[in-house]
Amino acid sequence: MTFLEAILLGILQGATEFLPVSSSGHLVLAQAFLGLSEPLVFFDVMLHVGTLAAVLVVYRSAIGTLISGGVAAVARRDLQQPELKFIGLILLGSVPTGLIAVLFKDTLESAFEKVWLVSVMLIVTGGVLQLPRLRREGALPTRVCGKNGSGRPGAADTSLRWWHAPLIGIAQGCAITPGISRSGATISVALLCGISAKTAAEYSFLLSIPAILGAVVLKMRDVVDTAIPLHIIGGGMLASFVVGYLALRFLLIMLNRGKFSVFSYYCVALGLGAVAITL
Repeated sequence: MTFLEAILLGILQGATEFLPVSSSGHLVLAQAFLGLSEPLVFFDVMLHVGTLAAVLVVYRSAIGTLISGGVAAVARRDLQQPELKFIGLILLGSVPTGLIAVLFKDTLESAFEKVWLVSVMLIVTGGVLQLPRLRREGALPTRVCGKNGSGRPGAADTSLRWWHAPLIGIAQGCAITPGISRSGATISVALLCGISAKTAAEYSFLLSIPAILGAVVLKMRDVVDTAIPLHIIGGGMLASFVVGYLALRFLLIMLNRGKFSVFSYYCVALGLGAVAITL
């Protein structure tokens, strides 16, 4: 892999990680197009670290509030604090994701070698993005408050219940399969459950933090085996961070406007096109 290829893949990762179009699916198709015969699983994970940094920047205020509020709640032994509840829901949602990742690790990683499967999963993602429309029009508040991810997470929103967390966590676990959008699956399930758009986006992206960190831990043993120079990996990570930051801002604008499902048409078109090419 050249430095330019790493930058291009980083840009692709950043542009597609937060938009509900499956970054992993795009990376598999792009690597096939570039003629990179080996599935670059570790490189893909490191690009996700770049976009994780974008989440930390955009939601820095919410994360700081969660940490400070959670610590204060524990100190006062006040288990009813919204921040502590929200942290608990993130941990609860992370459990099914972790179980799926560990139990089906080899099967899911083998999917990175199957371009046809990724193409089909992109079509599935297109269908998943239409799920929120099953709720009657006007049933959901669509405003994503706080342009900088600010505010108290879940403080004024009772739409997120404890049983939503494992459902969204399962959706995130399924999205480990390349071609299934993580943000698309988690936000779609959340909206379908009646969770407000603000909380759905907030919960989805904060839930990605332990998932990405867990993936990095699982793949750290591969760092000694990777043939890609570290400066090339670093270039890809930087590109994914910058573009990811801009893409996350754009997605929040689209959620504000109630245009989340429009990405489904792109996923279906790309999946059908890739299937036609692979056949």
